[in-house]
Amino acid sequence: MNYVNIINLIFLIISSLFTIYIFHFLFFGISGVVHKRKYPKSEEKCRYGIIIPCKDEENVVSRLIQSIKSSNYPQDKLDIFVIAHNCIDKTAEIAKSLGAKVIVCNDKSSDTLGKAYNYAFKHIDSITSYDGFIFLNADNTVGKDYFDKLNDAFIYYKKKDTISTFRHSLNIDKGVLPAAYGLYFGTSCLLCFSGRNNFNVSGRITGCGFAVPASDLVNGWNYLSVTEDVEFSADRILNNKHIRYCDEATFYDEQPRKLKLMWNQRLRWAKGQNIISRKYFFKLLKALFLKEHKNKMSLYASMTFHSLPTLVVIFMTLTQVLLLLLSPIFGISIYDVFLYWNPDVNWFTNIFASFNTGFLFILLRNIAFFFIGSHLTATGVLIAGRKKYKGYKISNIILAYLLFPLFLGLQFPLDLVAMFKKVKWQKIPHGVE
Repeated sequence: MNYVNIINLIFLIISSLFTIYIFHFLFFGISGVVHKRKYPKSEEKCRYGIIIPCKDEENVVSRLIQSIKSSNYPQDKLDIFVIAHNCIDKTAEIAKSLGAKVIVCNDKSSDTLGKAYNYAFKHIDSITSYDGFIFLNADNTVGKDYFDKLNDAFIYYKKKDTISTFRHSLNIDKGVLPAAYGLYFGTSCLLCFSGRNNFNVSGRITGCGFAVPASDLVNGWNYLSVTEDVEFSADRILNNKHIRYCDEATFYDEQPRKLKLMWNQRLRWAKGQNIISRKYFFKLLKALFLKEHKNKMSLYASMTFHSLPTLVVIFMTLTQVLLLLLSPIFGISIYDVFLYWNPDVNWFTNIFASFNTGFLFILLRNIAFFFIGSHLTATGVLIAGRKKYKGYKISNIILAYLLFPLFLGLQFPLDLVAMFKKVKWQKIPHGVE
């Protein structure tokens, strides 16, 4: 066995172990396709405060408030709090005219959504007079039965757990990017969160569309990073609290239609995850070995998310390439290492082909597997969410389906750039595209 064989064997073993490490994603994904938990209808109607942060959202805030007021839920059980977060437009006036309680935050140092939440909960009286608080964004809308279905799940878990809901693309018919976002969030909700929920494993929240027990907010909101949702989720799990999923409660979220806006948004998500992962990964790992943490699988699933799998793949690939570039020292040509083609080896299906085929061919094979896996993921989403995606432009759905591997694959350069680039929160314009 020569130098190249040894290096390839080492990385084959590492890759196999890493695949086992993240295998639960596949397991829960299949579970999410075949079964979605439903909750019994509750006659009890909880009282909720609805938190809506706004940064110059005069174009869309009325749309959300009107959808809330048009819902079937008893309106006397819903109080709408609009946070006018450093607004210079008419957001506050519009929200107030529609009956919302407006909290004005004019503080230039308050530069993240988490800080806006933190400010708001310092100015809400009698937090415990509510059963829970529901977090929505100004560009959202909700279905007629959104609060009823969410309330059913909230009651089912005895008002003690955070409830996440299905995140749909509001403008899915307006272009391929919003449709791709629809599949992207469907992957999280229908495959990841739904599958975990079937086994009482905690999920996480993704931005908005979730309810938190009021008892968990008596000390305010203390998650101030650029991705407060990721930080909140990790902290909940560390503190033995569950994040459940309610598939029947659907809210709609306006998505970017331009590549630059998509890049900026997802780069912020990647940077935030990078920051929070460094803060929480080892805490989650340590908690796995503590007796007081009962739900070990929730800790493990969260830990694997915070190990930044895409960066691990990038690091492994680059390290293997660098080590293979040393091959001439051991009398092996670069051509044989990277471009050698052995017609007697099935390099596409043979897991051991790296011993007899150039590395570039193996890399192309892995990319092909990624494309196949991405399409299988999108297929699972469309099967599990067939009712949710029914009625939309089939041409948009098909194009988004075909391009979905590129949409997912963008996570690799995003995570890489986020490692080195300083990223600040940037407003995504809504209702103007």
